[in-house]
Amino acid sequence: MTVLFNDYAGEDRTRLVDEVKNIGGTSMHQIKVQISDKTGHSQKLLNPAETVEIIQGNSSGSWVYVDGTMVTPGQVDEASLSSAENVRIVSPLVGGQ
Repeated sequence: MTVLFNDYAGEDRTRLVDEVKNIGGTSMHQIKVQISDKTGHSQKLLNPAETVEIIQGNSSGSWVYVDGTMVTPGQVDEASLSSAENVRIVSPLVGGQ
């Protein structure tokens, strides 16, 4: 698992690129996962199984987007992520009163 953080205040920046890792002769599909909350966000490159774990573990009230489309966290499985490139998990927005 690769965890990459962006430091917007400094000059050092980490850029993520789509990546396929070759492990034991088998190519593993990697998904760029961004988890956002009130303190900022973190980005990870994960395989589909790890991505499902992250979605299930962080989806309590959160919004989940797979390649820009909002999905129900309970309906996400490895098969549905087989061709996904990006997943975003964000805290829901609350409107003013």
